[in-house]
Amino acid sequence: MRGSSTGSEPPADDPWGFLGERQAPVSADPNSEKEQEPVTPTRERGELRATAAGPSLKRRALPTAVALGAMSFTAFLTQITAASQLVTAAGPGWLLGFYALGGVGLLFMGAIQFGFIDQQARLPMIRAVMIGYGLLFAVAVMLSLASPWVLVGVGLLWLLAEQTNYLVPLLVWTLAGDEFNVAEGRKIFPWIATFGYAGQVLGLAVATISPWLLQGLQAPLLLVLVFNPITCIVIGILLAKSLKGTSAAHGLARAESYRESVASAREFVSGVPVWRHLLLGSLFTFIAGMTLFVMYLGGVRDIVGDDPATVQRVFGLVGLVACLAGWAFSVLGVGKLLEKWGIPGTLLILPVVTVVGAALVLWGVASNVLLLVAVGMGIWLAQRWSVDRVARRAALALVPNERRARLYFLLELAPVGIGLIVGAATAAVGVWMGMAWPILIAIIVVALAAIHQGMIVRRGWEESLLNWRLRRRKTNRSIAIDFDLE
Repeated sequence: MRGSSTGSEPPADDPWGFLGERQAPVSADPNSEKEQEPVTPTRERGELRATAAGPSLKRRALPTAVALGAMSFTAFLTQITAASQLVTAAGPGWLLGFYALGGVGLLFMGAIQFGFIDQQARLPMIRAVMIGYGLLFAVAVMLSLASPWVLVGVGLLWLLAEQTNYLVPLLVWTLAGDEFNVAEGRKIFPWIATFGYAGQVLGLAVATISPWLLQGLQAPLLLVLVFNPITCIVIGILLAKSLKGTSAAHGLARAESYRESVASAREFVSGVPVWRHLLLGSLFTFIAGMTLFVMYLGGVRDIVGDDPATVQRVFGLVGLVACLAGWAFSVLGVGKLLEKWGIPGTLLILPVVTVVGAALVLWGVASNVLLLVAVGMGIWLAQRWSVDRVARRAALALVPNERRARLYFLLELAPVGIGLIVGAATAAVGVWMGMAWPILIAIIVVALAAIHQGMIVRRGWEESLLNWRLRRRKTNRSIAIDFDLE
């Protein structure tokens, strides 16, 4: 299904907005009395191939698509498995400590990539990153299967899951942006995106059913993660080999100091005032959301007990249902929402859902009802993985190409990292007080602050689109959405 298109806007399945519209050349002088002769637009390399050789295009995209799917599978399977182990085997101190470390790790690695993502060739970078993650996964799995070091190994697995969930997809998509031109990307990016969704669904499904299988074999639950190191290393090596000699082998390779990178992002945010409120709203939204998630982890444990297999099944099933619901809604409804409410109106949905989700989790914890806790977290995840994800991509599509990856760090990655740190600190106060309800009330207050910032963004959005720092649009309100995933 396709949403309305304005003609020049990139599809929502172009996650980092690599695609742009080329202006057609003027065919003749309008004042001339001579008959105007049609001018055939100059095609970019591969553009004809994009329309006439679909199977060939998919073969070129297959390495990138498989890499995205494999890493999505690895990230979500690891996250659910590690979370269940941390919740049941570790005390609140360990859980909150690793939760905060996950935020620190995201901010640290994000800061490194922030300065170099538009300077280094993508292919060598992603090869080194994937092999590095593979080696770290090997250490983490070995530690988690050795009884004296279980908590250290599981904690490292949690940290790696956060890294592969947020940072690796950015590298993969920038790699795809280097490889495919405008016409090719419009056809192939939705196809690549389906591999990411499929990997996420498969990872959550395996996390849900693996406890039954492994318990029947009397094997440890963490045994399901033994293939993580192999997956990362194989993807790193084969991706580099498959794309050798292509445009992705070199990337942009722009020379720019780290200070210049930071100054560039700061200048953009200060020059477009509405984006300051957009970033503040994102910060409040993810602080509330990440705090809600840690309270959800503790709430499930309090209700179902300390059995890691049961907790993992609950976490996996809630994530799986939320992912499928979000996927369906992305295909069926997000385009209509963006056309009706615009980007700022659509971004308001997640903080509103955060208020509702926190209220349901509070009610479920107080009444000891697992369904309420699961629904409260599930609706947040479903909105985050569908409406909010697409709306943020659409907002980033307004940012010029050379600054888009950096603004992604500020709009999404940094708020998540800070949210993990603040969420852990806030939950620690609840543990110290021995009560959950003050923390959930705090979540609602922070979400309301996010809604306030979102309303400011909505009032100033139309005027901000006239700012010269943003990419020009034929219309000033909507972004073209293309959900044809065939």
